[in-house]
Amino acid sequence: MGVLGVNHIAFRTPDPVGLKRFYAELLDAEELEGAHDPLRVGGTLLVFFPSDENAISSDPDEIAFDCDAAGFAGCYQRAQALGAVQREPVSHTPSSKGFVARDPDGRRIELTHDDRGVYWRE
Repeated sequence: MGVLGVNHIAFRTPDPVGLKRFYAELLDAEELEGAHDPLRVGGTLLVFFPSDENAISSDPDEIAFDCDAAGFAGCYQRAQALGAVQREPVSHTPSSKGFVARDPDGRRIELTHDDRGVYWRE
């Protein structure tokens, strides 16, 4: 048996409550009860830890979330409302698009939509 996917992403932040609120809003995530205030996004959990030791660099790592068409549109609208859009949507290919946002700590977040139906078109 191989690796099945990502179990969770752990965020270390000086404001775990605020960061959780941001991701819950941006991603329309499901709030769960449990240690580290988890959110469920698809099959992945996001968890939040208090920390003042995790400075974000000026060129931070990026987390990319895959969306369906409606999810992409919703995330983009919510990112605009949150003032988080860093790069407007661009077409990567004729069947793929994405935009980049920043979370309150400065992490880069890419939201993408790949039209997988394109594989079945002639």
